[in-house]
Amino acid sequence: MAAALRARRRRPDLDITVVESGDYLACANCSIPAYLDGRLESLDSLQNLTPAQASQEHRLNILIRHQALEIDPRRHSLKVRNRDTDQEFTLPYGRLILATGARPIVPPIPNAAARGIFTLRHLDDARALRHFLDSRKPRRFAIMGTGTIAQVCAAALRSYGLEVTFIGQGNSLMADLEGPISERIHETLQANGITVYYADNILSFKVSLENEVQAVELPGKLLECDGVLLALGVQPNTDLARSADLALGINAAIRVDRYLMTSRQYIYACGDCAHTTLRLNHKPFYWPLATTANRQGRQAAENASGGQGEDVGTLAARLWRCFDLQIGRIGLSVAQANAAGFKPQLTTIKAPTKAKIYGGDALDLVLIHNQPDGRILGAQMASLEGVQARLNSIAAAITGRLTLRDLEDLDFAYTPEISALRDPLQIAARQGRKH
Repeated sequence: MAAALRARRRRPDLDITVVESGDYLACANCSIPAYLDGRLESLDSLQNLTPAQASQEHRLNILIRHQALEIDPRRHSLKVRNRDTDQEFTLPYGRLILATGARPIVPPIPNAAARGIFTLRHLDDARALRHFLDSRKPRRFAIMGTGTIAQVCAAALRSYGLEVTFIGQGNSLMADLEGPISERIHETLQANGITVYYADNILSFKVSLENEVQAVELPGKLLECDGVLLALGVQPNTDLARSADLALGINAAIRVDRYLMTSRQYIYACGDCAHTTLRLNHKPFYWPLATTANRQGRQAAENASGGQGEDVGTLAARLWRCFDLQIGRIGLSVAQANAAGFKPQLTTIKAPTKAKIYGGDALDLVLIHNQPDGRILGAQMASLEGVQARLNSIAAAITGRLTLRDLEDLDFAYTPEISALRDPLQIAARQGRKH
């Protein structure tokens, strides 16, 4: 919808058709945990734009519950099926924008389709999970995955009084987080009754005669549960792109140029189905988040409707909550910086977010810079307050190619009830310069 609305604003004369296979057009999926725990009672509150509003207020041709089946790039046409009637028909196009998104990763494990096993990507998924929680009254829930989705849903599941177990791989919560931040999250999970278990692989889901999940079988261990949430990340939806033989790139996402055009002329791609670039080195990068999708959608529409702007790429910023803990990361981790050809140096501090006499919480901060010139490459932080503003400051610092000295000398706003006289970012920059 970001693409459709931008195209409409730019070109009031265009005939714009939106083909959507589901029941909803534009949804606040990031607020699904608030619906699960009851803070938001209705799924309708998560609709940013209804099909009727899109049609009446923006003059868009909305084909809801219609599945795009196949692209014929030679004839400039799209085969579509009405999911309610099974009728198939062809739509001509002058320009085509693919925004087919991504789908949750479901591992090839026996009984993965059993009742009580959920993914959480769309509003229908949220409705099904909340109905299960309300009606079945489960006691134990397993979450496969330890990343962002697992962490933001943990509080919602605990609000039902459930015993919750995270099942992760390796020995860390998230591959792109440095140790001090992972440790702070782990402490928060433990303090809120979440058990974290690491396993090399999942053998199977044990089910009842009624095909309801009863346990997760791990090597040498059986974790009993009444429900499972698969939170293993997403993979790009490229079935439609493959029908037109479009080139794929990193993470098997649709390959696009800087104007978001695919390998076929007049066909653009944006959002979770396509890659973007990393601003730090301008290399292809897959970052399936709402911020990337919205930016790319608007830019794809700009170009498809006659403009020629470039996708500026991402700084890989992510902000989320785990219970009351705010966590943010932006730019490169140490491992990513090494892989990108930089020489990263890591500085770790713990500093107050505001004057001690006003309470507040300590900020765990990891600042990553390039050794030869002090250029800021990334940051990660966790605290009960003040993460978002500091994350945005680092976004500006990376974009402006600021160094540790530049960051230390920034003139931050200060009042003791809200901030510290020397901001943690400045303290970390000063510490980094000492090494």
